[in-house]
Amino acid sequence: MTTHDPTGVDRSGADLPGADHAPAGLREAKKARTRASLARAALQLVAEDGMQTTTVEAIAARAEVSPRTFFNYFDSKDDAVVHLSTDRFRCLLSSLFADDGELSANPVLQIRDVMLRFLGEADPGTASDDELMRSALERDPSLFGALHASMNTIGAEFEAAIASRYATVRDQELARVGLSVALGLTQTAMLDARDGRSQAPIADRVAHYFDLLESALAPRSPFTKGTTS
Repeated sequence: MTTHDPTGVDRSGADLPGADHAPAGLREAKKARTRASLARAALQLVAEDGMQTTTVEAIAARAEVSPRTFFNYFDSKDDAVVHLSTDRFRCLLSSLFADDGELSANPVLQIRDVMLRFLGEADPGTASDDELMRSALERDPSLFGALHASMNTIGAEFEAAIASRYATVRDQELARVGLSVALGLTQTAMLDARDGRSQAPIADRVAHYFDLLESALAPRSPFTKGTTS
């Protein structure tokens, strides 16, 4: 379905050079690169200069495309600034619910394993994107609204995926808990890296925290309590 911005710009992506002749796979890859380039340019500029100062023209110039191309991909500056963060979360959810094998007997452990694999395969550039996002949010707290709205949309997708993926209420609740824990531990590991508490890769740090949590929740033998040598 073709959509248009308020000025009548065609937003189908068909105006891209060579779009009518390139193979579909190459065309989609090019569009993905352009979208990411625009999103990173928007994030960089807002982190540097603030939302009010940043213009669509400046974003397009840094991404080396035309302002018209910007509106092929995003409705607003806000959408572009939060895109990298929300797109990564959507990719994670796709990994969680990929039909690539049998379901684990424990949804929490399944989500843990997918999260660790996802983090281990992450582009090293995501760390700098996260730092830029923090800077942009500190400069313009209003961006929290755009980020929250986008995450709410993805959260609704996640709820729908849970309902179709897990048959019992218990497993559905475990999946929600698993994702909450995985995201929380990932945020803690990212703060460790930012504040210099750890130089370990994020995936290794998250695995360490999962191990700590497991040991803290494991039942303790009554014979170990209060024993002395």
